[in-house]
Amino acid sequence: LAIAVWSEAKGRQSVEAFGRRIPSDVQRVALSVVAWGATIVALSTIVIAQITKADISHVLFDVISAFATVGLSTGLTAELPDSGSYVLAATIFMGRVGTVTLAAAVAATSRTQYYSLPVERPIVG
Repeated sequence: LAIAVWSEAKGRQSVEAFGRRIPSDVQRVALSVVAWGATIVALSTIVIAQITKADISHVLFDVISAFATVGLSTGLTAELPDSGSYVLAATIFMGRVGTVTLAAAVAATSRTQYYSLPVERPIVG
């Protein structure tokens, strides 16, 4: 995604890295995985912060660690009530299986579309 942003900033029509062109469908899958991951981390952080009333930096650290299945903690994990533990366990599961499954599902569900909608170029930025 960083390379895509860099290519856009340079005004290139295609995204190129290391002598290869990266197709737009791969870029869309990467964007989907990042968006889903950020959403899962944000929602888990909000829910656990509301449950525990702990400092948001500690909650965010533990949630990102759980999502990335790193195993680090600020000590908050040991003090979580059952509901917080369930949210954190779901975050671990989604981080380990969810994004990989999402990427595979998005990549595998390409269907042939026999029509094309009109093109609209909205103003962005």
